[in-house]
Amino acid sequence: MKKNPLMKGLLASGLILAFTAVTACSSDGSKHQSSHSEKEHAMESAAGPEFSDAKVKAVYTHYVHVKNALISADAKEAATGGAALKTALLNIGNTKAADLAGKIAGAKTITEQREKFDALTAEVEKVVKSAKITGGKIYKQHCPMANGGKGGYWLANESSVRNPYYGDDMLSCGTVEEEIK
Repeated sequence: MKKNPLMKGLLASGLILAFTAVTACSSDGSKHQSSHSEKEHAMESAAGPEFSDAKVKAVYTHYVHVKNALISADAKEAATGGAALKTALLNIGNTKAADLAGKIAGAKTITEQREKFDALTAEVEKVVKSAKITGGKIYKQHCPMANGGKGGYWLANESSVRNPYYGDDMLSCGTVEEEIK
């Protein structure tokens, strides 16, 4: 049976279009897209970097709690994590970051929480970069579409992208911009 050249062309075009749609949000193709199962991701998330200062470890752990709640679009859990993060940040004397975490804890919707997340990430990044990481890595990730096209950053334990700004809507949208060691 001979294949129709028109059908071959349509099939090839369809495959190219599908590939483009899957990788449209990532500037380097599928390199950073998640291929992990939920169980593997949960295991990776549990194993974060180690810090010489237990108070900084608490800050980062609660930050990841907030990030994961935003990924899951769970406003209640993000608020709980934000409150715990606020306390941890006050314990290290960072009132600016604690205020931002408090705003996430007090926000009524996931949209409001996500709007505050980029500023919180910038403050938490300063904390972890000024601390001594004794093991593991932190991956600074970026979504160019977040915050109305201004972009948004977040910190993660794993290199696979799981976007807290869009959750399931665009879970793998983003790239790893930096490894913090």
